[in-house]
Amino acid sequence: MIVTVGGHIMPTVLLVDDSAVARHAVAQRLIAEGFVVHQAGSAAEARAVTLSGLDCAILDVDLPDGDGPSLATELRAARPALPIAFFTAGAAPDLVTRSQAHGPVFTKPALDALIAWAHAAAPPAQPPPTK
Repeated sequence: MIVTVGGHIMPTVLLVDDSAVARHAVAQRLIAEGFVVHQAGSAAEARAVTLSGLDCAILDVDLPDGDGPSLATELRAARPALPIAFFTAGAAPDLVTRSQAHGPVFTKPALDALIAWAHAAAPPAQPPPTK
């Protein structure tokens, strides 16, 4: 789904984290930075999101119904070029290593580097195409 604000197409990110508090904090920061955010609290919820309009995805490394690297593999099967980053508050080292094979891993709660990555991964807001 393409979202427009003030006639501009907004960059869209999928944010997946099982912690409602962390997910809310990151989502609010992304929204303040001009992103449209699709939130999911689990891998199952993330699988239900339409991927066609996404510019990037930010995944928690450790999810209650799976893990970030496995979800990244599924997302990339559907969208091979989708930029994916991860964030964690201290996942097991093997999960972090597996995540790094798909994209950068950022540490919670420091969000500045994660937000900078999202800006670099997603295109800036754009005017709609002309007819």
